[in-house]
Amino acid sequence: MFSVQYSVTETRHLKPETFPMYELSLFILDLAQNSLSAGASLIKVWLAESEKLNRLTVTVADNGCGMEPEVLEKALDPFMTTKTGREKEIGLGLPFFKQLVESCDGTFKIKSWPGTGTVVTGSYLHDHFDQPPIGKLEEIIFSLVAANPSVDFVFTRKTDEKSKYFDTRPVRKALGPDAELIWQTKEVLDWFRRELDVS
Repeated sequence: MFSVQYSVTETRHLKPETFPMYELSLFILDLAQNSLSAGASLIKVWLAESEKLNRLTVTVADNGCGMEPEVLEKALDPFMTTKTGREKEIGLGLPFFKQLVESCDGTFKIKSWPGTGTVVTGSYLHDHFDQPPIGKLEEIIFSLVAANPSVDFVFTRKTDEKSKYFDTRPVRKALGPDAELIWQTKEVLDWFRRELDVS
């Protein structure tokens, strides 16, 4: 394991016309897109909001390919050079998410295990002036789930008063071997919408 901690986007929109540019949900979307690019079959997203503790924490974890130490050190740069010498856009969500967390007097952590996966966490003051609105996070999660039939998603959102938990794995198990084929049918997508409270 190799980790980097910092104390203190250009985002690839699924539906660019739907979401304002500066929302926390779009930072989370970028992190999830990185996980998909890493070949993850399981992506977990946690959002904890506590006004009592004055703390907001985001964690995105995956079981993708992970990063070697030298790659992880460079992952916070917007561009990285591949072995062929070409510049490849990679991990843009990481440097911009770090910048957001830092601007809100928070702590950014990234841990990666080659061949196992990566965990990214940002935690900052809930009432900080520079924090963005949460945005349409449930819609983002739904879009990711609907667009990636071969990937499972676990989504947890907690506040001081309530919590929400969403997990596609029981659905995949119930659907059986044809899960990917019927993942995007109206019946299955409607179930996802209901569970996520997306209209």
